[in-house]
Amino acid sequence: MARKKKLIKGIFNHHDCRPGGWDLKYGQDQNTGGLWNDIEIIFHKSAYIQTVLVNSEVDIKNRSATVNIKVIILSIKNISSTKIQFKITSPHNKKIICKNEYLLKEGKNEVEYNFDLDNVLFWWPWDLGRPNQYKLKIDSSAFAEIRVDFGIKKVELDENSNFIINDKKLFLRGTNIIPTQFLSELKSDRIKKIIRLIKHANINIVRVHAHVNRQELYEELDSQGILVWQDFSLQWTYKDTIAFHNNAVRQIKEMVMQFYNHPSIAFWCCHNEPGNQVETLDKKLFDAVKSIDQSRIIRIASNYEEHPYEGWYWGKADNYISTPMGPLVTEFGAQGLPNKKSLQKFIPKDKLFPPDIDYWEYHNFQSDQTFNVAKIKVGNSIDEFVNNSQQYQSELLHKAIHYYRRKKNEGITGIFQFMFIDCWPSITWSVVDYFIQKKLAYKTLQKAFSPILLSVDLRQEQYFPGSKLNVEFWIINDSYNEYKNLSILIMFDEKKLHQINNLNIKDNTKIYQPFESLLIKLPLKIKSGEYNITFKLIDSKKNLISFDYYQINIVQKNIEEFLEK
Repeated sequence: MARKKKLIKGIFNHHDCRPGGWDLKYGQDQNTGGLWNDIEIIFHKSAYIQTVLVNSEVDIKNRSATVNIKVIILSIKNISSTKIQFKITSPHNKKIICKNEYLLKEGKNEVEYNFDLDNVLFWWPWDLGRPNQYKLKIDSSAFAEIRVDFGIKKVELDENSNFIINDKKLFLRGTNIIPTQFLSELKSDRIKKIIRLIKHANINIVRVHAHVNRQELYEELDSQGILVWQDFSLQWTYKDTIAFHNNAVRQIKEMVMQFYNHPSIAFWCCHNEPGNQVETLDKKLFDAVKSIDQSRIIRIASNYEEHPYEGWYWGKADNYISTPMGPLVTEFGAQGLPNKKSLQKFIPKDKLFPPDIDYWEYHNFQSDQTFNVAKIKVGNSIDEFVNNSQQYQSELLHKAIHYYRRKKNEGITGIFQFMFIDCWPSITWSVVDYFIQKKLAYKTLQKAFSPILLSVDLRQEQYFPGSKLNVEFWIINDSYNEYKNLSILIMFDEKKLHQINNLNIKDNTKIYQPFESLLIKLPLKIKSGEYNITFKLIDSKKNLISFDYYQINIVQKNIEEFLEK
């Protein structure tokens, strides 16, 4: 009889990235429980504030909002009258103060107050504006003051799964994050380093993958303007009992209440890869979230049908040309080995090369996929193996992201690469290893996620001298800036081959130049061999906006070139 989980810890309990992986024998080798943050003892007066929930009804066009503040107060006695002061401070330090008299009864009390705000400074993701936050202070003689930061925004998914924030449509360039397996080690300086790398990679949303993290992470995401898709801590399937369902419903409500005021959170998601439990447990979880928060997007699950792992668990990387499992793709990717110096920190010399497969698999290395699906070559040294692995991961992400982004406004609305950083010394799908060293694929992700992207499809790799270059391209603009008089400069072995001028692209759109509309000739007098060809998108001042490069092979139009030797 199959055993089913009943402990709600998500990836901290059962996952590919655990120490020992999801293996029944080794997957619980390192405990993720216990105390992981500071403990404080707070002395209250007659009452204390249990929860503050700040919500907004917004009018984007008129830059106004009604801010609703709901306060849950627990009192140890009846208090006939107490003054509660609400103070809101805007990002520009403008203050609004209101006082009201309230009756508090012994036990649980709910107090509400509404503020009408004009000239609102909305919270925006970094690529659309500033992540403005307001400050709220609540004070009374009956309880200790409490301070809450909040942002004012509106988010929705339209009928085509386009993400819209503050009435602006945004293509989601995302990644999945599991910053650590051990929350006690995730200090503020490490959080800041990780978030800085995420932002520099042009990522505008992170999926906190199947777990709940510490407050400091969400605070940094708030301040840096990075959107959050927040998963509940359910990974794969669990016991289907009433008792477990009730426990999960209680805990998902607690999660929503705990993180309610973080403006970065745009999505709640009830379960990762639940299989058939999407029809049972997850419906209850969806309703539970909706009963508390209707201001955000609620996803019942992130299930297998939106996790295309072409070129890793099946198929080939080229299959991404069909842009599978859209419109909102919440996982895709491939493993890549960390750099040699990082590997040496957790793999002993005698197990490093040739690889001790059992030892490597304990550290999450997937041998079947590496050798039998991706067909990555080990080579003659650890350096060669690292290079081959990172090159494969980089090329797969390049293909996948470019194929998906070319379908902007044509059925693909967002993509989440899996994953950003290793959560312990391991070998995973990350583009940054546990020691915060970038893999080759980090730069690939950074380039491919550029808000303004030149995406080139080189449809042929071998040519005769003087042939027409078999190429087409897209310029994708995720920003709300219009660009005029752009040019594409094509370089052949660092020499100018061709230039396409007077390209204009409107905000939040794309342009496409098919092969038939282009006439780009390769040099006529040229020897056989490999040559580099670079495509650069530049503005009128010759500033580089985006680029891509390929290698092509030149052969002579001579039958001897094609005879078997």
